[in-house]
Amino acid sequence: MSRVARPLFIALFVGFAAFGWAQRPVTVNGTAPFAKGEEIRLLVFDDLLYNIPTVAATDKIDKNGHFKLSYSTNRIQLVQLAIRTSKAEFFIVPDHHYNFSIDVDTVLFQLINPEKYGGYLWITNPATDTSDLNYKINRFSNFFSRAMDYYGFRITVDNDVTACDTLNQLLHERFDIQNNPLNFYQSYTYYTCGQFDRLCRSKSQSDFYHKYFDNDYIQYNNPAYMTLFRESYTGYLYNSRYISKDLLNTTINDEPDYLALFNGLGRDPMLANERLRELVIILNLSELFDNEEFDRGNVIKLLQYIKASTHFPEHIVFIDHVLEHITLAAAPARPLVFKDKKGKKAPIKQFDKKDIYVQVFQSDCFECIREMTLIREFNKKYGDKIQFLSLNVDPDRESYEQFLKNYGEMFDWPILYFDGNYDWLLENGVETLPEYLIINTDGQLLQRYPPEPEVGLSDYLLRRFPPQEEQPDNPLFRN
Repeated sequence: MSRVARPLFIALFVGFAAFGWAQRPVTVNGTAPFAKGEEIRLLVFDDLLYNIPTVAATDKIDKNGHFKLSYSTNRIQLVQLAIRTSKAEFFIVPDHHYNFSIDVDTVLFQLINPEKYGGYLWITNPATDTSDLNYKINRFSNFFSRAMDYYGFRITVDNDVTACDTLNQLLHERFDIQNNPLNFYQSYTYYTCGQFDRLCRSKSQSDFYHKYFDNDYIQYNNPAYMTLFRESYTGYLYNSRYISKDLLNTTINDEPDYLALFNGLGRDPMLANERLRELVIILNLSELFDNEEFDRGNVIKLLQYIKASTHFPEHIVFIDHVLEHITLAAAPARPLVFKDKKGKKAPIKQFDKKDIYVQVFQSDCFECIREMTLIREFNKKYGDKIQFLSLNVDPDRESYEQFLKNYGEMFDWPILYFDGNYDWLLENGVETLPEYLIINTDGQLLQRYPPEPEVGLSDYLLRRFPPQEEQPDNPLFRN
């Protein structure tokens, strides 16, 4: 997740009753003068198990740099503001109004993935309020990060218990840290501290469980809680000394039997809480799907059964995201449509069912243009077997159009414009330029890192499309 001077860990609380509270309005307005005419998006995290955001509101930044976003929620939530691929995160509280000034390193803003180089949006609130939740969280998190920088090596490498005790005392002297799930800020500090406590108590798993997870609350909207949960229970079913491989094999591989699996795991003292136990099962089934020892089809059946029969409706969003992820390869990709030089839609399906070798480039990338001269030769030789496509990702269409005027006649394969489809770039991990990938006409990714024109592409194409040998004109000849 992205952030505003991001805290190391973030936490927030929602009790079970929150899911039934009435939706209440939140407004976010402000100025972003560097991005006039750009779309600004408000992304909300309803799934902190897998950190998947959804778009809650959008607005176009006007000619004066102003924007306004409106959203309704029944609980405190972690959200992001996003302009292109630059993001920043903060917390929203129902019935609150936020007024921000947004700035950015304009050089990094032009990059495909500015986050990789620290290019986050800089959000400031002109009216500082020390009682504001974001102010308090950032103050604690910044101090916690500095303290971990100082004590972290002794804790993680030297296993120095005294360093844990010193850090724990230091934090409790400065901040109100309590196990109080009904208090948002105290819950935040408590589970953030659980990160270093987990390292200090690595030999006492039972004590750690009773301190952090043996209670009636699972704080689904608390990033610190969910971070601690993931780190504590990732790979748990496969590695716990209380869980036999026979149980997993019988209830997953032989015959998918959720009730037998659920009841069998109840013998593990760290899974005594039934709500937490089911969440652990969901997390671990998503991991076992990629483990060749387990039947993938049965894993999917178990997840579908949990979704249909769960007593904990909060878990359904996690199951949906798991099923969406693990079945993505078999599902049709969403239609990809770019724009041509005339600004008309250019769907990928136009390319006659050939695999498509995509070069992602920008107009001011001289290395990209140099490699296009190499692609030109490959296109002459293999263009009837594989489709070459250059995809321009300039932030403004005018640069793309000028590129076509300057260089368009040099290259005889499609050079299309991505038309602001930043999500597609991020989904495919496009971060630096030039980038290459192979997709099919359904938009499915076939190869993320294919050989590049300068290194390996010639051999790759020769192996994949060997030349047809001329055969002697002899009816008795056998190949």
